[in-house]
Amino acid sequence: MNLTFTETAISRIDALRGNLPGKLYLYYLTEGCGCENSGIFTLKLATEVTTEDIEFSSNLGPILIARWTAVFLEEQLKIDYNAKSNALILKSDSQFYNRNLLLMDANNNYIYTPKNEQ
Repeated sequence: MNLTFTETAISRIDALRGNLPGKLYLYYLTEGCGCENSGIFTLKLATEVTTEDIEFSSNLGPILIARWTAVFLEEQLKIDYNAKSNALILKSDSQFYNRNLLLMDANNNYIYTPKNEQ
């Protein structure tokens, strides 16, 4: 699997992340969704790696993902940023996986920065 971040997405992630520690993790969030097959992808800053986690390539270096969630994704992915909606977007050539991809810190807190503070 390969993930390409656009320049605008990289800028947005850098603005959100600031100096927070952790490696980027494409995290499949199932909390409140009912079962493992019903979830949504988000970005997370992981400070610990488990035996369940694997790495895949991106233009920002290796990205973590839980082995069992990789089956939900296509081989070529992109994360873009839409300034109008102030949202990161996870997509492929054939579909959108998340049009409002949020970033979480290592403690599962969402990180928000207003659009004008980028």
